[in-house]
Amino acid sequence: MDWYEDKIEVPIRKTVKLLRDNGFNTECSCGHKMYVQCQYINDSVIMELDNLLFNNDYRNYTITVKLSRLGGHLHNSYIDIQF
Repeated sequence: MDWYEDKIEVPIRKTVKLLRDNGFNTECSCGHKMYVQCQYINDSVIMELDNLLFNNDYRNYTITVKLSRLGGHLHNSYIDIQF
């Protein structure tokens, strides 16, 4: 069985596959609430993510970045995409 069919809910499956196929490590998603959470790596990733979504016909979404620093190190940082 296909990993996406087995693990990802139908309403968000296409989006998760698009993100993963283009180098974004998705950590969790929800088809009911229509969001995907990705690992945050650096600021240039935000523009790449926005361009990827826009160029694949997504028009209504919000990208939120959470950064936490503990003991001088980035910790629990992520990108949340709400559709």
